[in-house]
Amino acid sequence: MNNAGSEDWEEKYAKLVTDRKASQSKPYLVLSPEWASEIEEKIQNDSRYQEVAKTWEGSVTLVFKADSASGLDSDLFVFMDLWHGRCRSVKMVPGDVGRRADYVLEAGYERWKKVLKKDLNVVREIATNKLKLVPFNFKKAAKLAAAAQAAIRLVDLAGEASDKFPDDLEPEAFLSFKAFFQELKTDFGI
Repeated sequence: MNNAGSEDWEEKYAKLVTDRKASQSKPYLVLSPEWASEIEEKIQNDSRYQEVAKTWEGSVTLVFKADSASGLDSDLFVFMDLWHGRCRSVKMVPGDVGRRADYVLEAGYERWKKVLKKDLNVVREIATNKLKLVPFNFKKAAKLAAAAQAAIRLVDLAGEASDKFPDDLEPEAFLSFKAFFQELKTDFGI
C-alpha cells in the first residue's frame, strides 16, 4: 500500500501514529513515526523556532542512509513541511516522496545521530558537505546558510524529542524495531 500522499495513506499513517503513541512510552524511539510526530509537536509549539524561521519557505527531508547495524536496511526519509515559521507536518515517507522535498539533506545514520545529540554542529556539517544537500544547488545552499538559526533550532527540537536510538536498544528490542521497520516498508512504502 504505497500511495503516499493519498487520502487513504494519510488516514492510515495518522492512525498508526495515534496507535503507537498510545502504546509506546516516551521518549519515543528515534526513527519511529511517533518520534516524527513528537518533532512536529515540538516545532509547532516553539516560539523561538517560529521567530527564527519566519522567512523560511520550503519542505525539508532528512535522509538517514541505510545502515544495517542501526536496523535500517534501506534509507529512511523524514519529511518536514515547513513554511514561514510554521510546521504543517513531520512524518516518515517513502523515498519517492521524500526526494521531492524542496531541500533534501542526507547523511549516514551515525552522522545524524551525532548531530541530533549535538555532538556535531548541523551548520558546520552542511557547510562541509557531510550533511549533503541532494542534489547540490548553490542557490539552495545559500538559502540554507542564511537560515542557519532555523536549522539549528530544528535540530535542537528533533534532539529534544528523543535520545533513544535503535542501535542503543537491548538485542530483543532491537530485533523488534527491525521487524517494525520492515512492516513500515511493506505497509507504507517507508
